[in-house]
Amino acid sequence: MENSVPLRSEVKNKYKWDIDTLYFNKEGVLRDTRKLNEMIEEIQSYKGRLTESADTLYSCLKIVEKASRLCEVMSTYTFMKRDEDNSNVDGQELADLGQKISVEFESAVSFINPEIIAAGEEKINKLIDEKKELKLYKHYIHNILRQGKHILSPKEEKIIAQTGEMASSMVNTFKMLSIVDIKMPSVKNSKGEEIELTANNFTKLLTSEDRILRKNAFNTFYGEYEEYKNTFGALIAGSNKADIFYAKVKGFDSALDKALFDENIPRQVYFNVIDSVSKNIDALDSYCEMKKKMLNVSELHLYDLYAPIVKNVDSNVEFEEGKEMVLEGLSILGDDYINILKEAFDNNWIDVYENKGKCSGAYSWGCYDTKPYILLNYNNKLNDVLTMSHELGHSVHSYKSRKNQPYVYSQYTIFCAEVASITNECLMYLYLMDKLQGDERKYIINEFLELIRTTYFRQTMFAEFELQSHTLIEKGESLNGEKASEIWLKLYEKYYGRYCVIDKGIEMEWARIPHFYNAYYVYKYVTGLSAAISIAKSIVDDRKNVDRYMEYLKSGGSDYSIELLKKAGVDMTTSKPMDDTAEMFRYLLKEFNK
Repeated sequence: MENSVPLRSEVKNKYKWDIDTLYFNKEGVLRDTRKLNEMIEEIQSYKGRLTESADTLYSCLKIVEKASRLCEVMSTYTFMKRDEDNSNVDGQELADLGQKISVEFESAVSFINPEIIAAGEEKINKLIDEKKELKLYKHYIHNILRQGKHILSPKEEKIIAQTGEMASSMVNTFKMLSIVDIKMPSVKNSKGEEIELTANNFTKLLTSEDRILRKNAFNTFYGEYEEYKNTFGALIAGSNKADIFYAKVKGFDSALDKALFDENIPRQVYFNVIDSVSKNIDALDSYCEMKKKMLNVSELHLYDLYAPIVKNVDSNVEFEEGKEMVLEGLSILGDDYINILKEAFDNNWIDVYENKGKCSGAYSWGCYDTKPYILLNYNNKLNDVLTMSHELGHSVHSYKSRKNQPYVYSQYTIFCAEVASITNECLMYLYLMDKLQGDERKYIINEFLELIRTTYFRQTMFAEFELQSHTLIEKGESLNGEKASEIWLKLYEKYYGRYCVIDKGIEMEWARIPHFYNAYYVYKYVTGLSAAISIAKSIVDDRKNVDRYMEYLKSGGSDYSIELLKKAGVDMTTSKPMDDTAEMFRYLLKEFNK
């Protein structure tokens, strides 16, 4: 069949990544496993005496770095080898081996942080002053020391670690209940045809052009969830209580403080997100008003929010053409950036097309001693071009970090992880708006609008829910399904109540959100998007700002996230990045309505 998915062997080499240059076969991985085990033995010899002298501390950090770099190469190869073809048993075995190697290494170096903390800041600073080579590790070591007041005794830490599996039972039960146990009945479309409804295809059905199908899917799905309100309520309450328990025993004032601590994020950043979005909700009102008009409905219901207002543009964009679009769209970033993109295209960084057994989706992956590889499943659509630009943003960020930072600071922080990728996306959206006309242009504008709506507004609503639900328990009040639904309904009224019918059933939406079992993470989606839009806007307004953005890309993890972003001209402790995003949203609405 012409459109059948090819075997891996049938894909041309120029469209595959070259990870086989890392290892020719499994034997090569096993040889390096033996080398790593020898290094681990040497690392273990420092246990109990790590800070006895500056030379000892430095020697240990150097062998740990050497071992870590080897371990990362092995992990990169073994996991990516599996992902290129999951039907290959050898790939599965390699991934298992890679997982085992990583766990053993992490276990071997686990004594380092506690011993540095136990030595105390005064002694550590003295050791750093004694040996100039240790000055390189100053930020790394001080970040460890910062954690000292929240580290308990070894016995207490062991007990806490042993509760981890018990605490994770909430999210595991949530997954089993929402994905496996709840059986959805089929729903009818406007033609009376029966359509399968599942947890996995629910969102897709909400994007259907068939309004009857959208309504039936919405009502049926949340009607089923209503039957399990008490169970979902107990699960989210249990998860929140676990967050609060770990925060209290570690000496934090709240679960929010604990969540922000790891990356040293000030509390004001979290509240800036909520306050800034709240003052810009009128822009969301304008969007809903436009959507109602475009859909030509007398009332805009919540099941209409994802309905297409511009038909999917069936543009055929071959990979070679997509590459040229990316090069042209990102040319604003300068010759050096474009040359790195060309290196990615010409030197097998990218695994381009789908093949049987290949991992779905897209990602950027690699390590200090490999290329920053990219997995795609390119299908010749306009959205595939945007996905490619997104992943290239990650990879160029990694490339510049590794070229300009020592190994210890080569990995950018989680808080900053999506900034470069979304900056690329934003620049591509703006480029395509200039390049395309008619429905194609409207389609691109709407895609950009939806990116902002579903991140800036929706994820902030999620962040508010997390804050309110945790705070409720921290005040000594109870959280249950009824209370969670009450909080959720009020949030929908705040965000959508002026231009949307708040349909019965939406009060159960909180119950299907897996992110709520990973406390206070969703706000990072908002900060990442807002930082990226602020950067893209500054570059379009004045190309001189490219230089400071490049300095940010080179900085890796050499400082805390907030300070790193300041190099790009973004201060997340202020409302400006959030306001820039609202301004972009308003601009896109005007452009759509032209």
